Order: sequence, then C-alpha cells, then structure tokens
Amino acid sequence: MNLYLNYFKAEENVENDNEPIGIILSADKDEILVEYAMGGISNKIFISKYQLYLPNKKQLQRKVKSILDKK
Repeated sequence: MNLYLNYFKAEENVENDNEPIGIILSADKDEILVEYAMGGISNKIFISKYQLYLPNKKQLQRKVKSILDKK
C-alpha cells in the first residue's frame, strides 16, 4: 500500500491535490495480514470496521464522498 501511495503522490498528483488515500478491502478479518500490510507506515492510519460483505458501488461512493466532504 505504501509503495502505491508514494508512487501516486510523486508521479500522479498535481499541484493542490490532496494526499492520496488507500483502501484495503478484505474478505477475511485477518489481523496478521493487516499488520504486515500496514507495517512501517508512519502516515495516519484509520481502520473503520469489519464487514462480512462488501458494500455495493453506490454505498461505497456515498461513504467516500461523505468523508471527503468533512475535510
């Protein structure tokens, strides 16, 4: 995740863009996987919640928009 976020920040972001964010979607609640995926990342990390299903596209879009609107 850190590799992709740093690449995007350096190569794709343009002036006045916000920092890129990463979203990890997983079918299983696996603390070890999350620990390894997030290890060594010093950025602010937020873990929301565990769900047994993925939200549909519209729900996910609304959630991301609501988070961005709060900034």
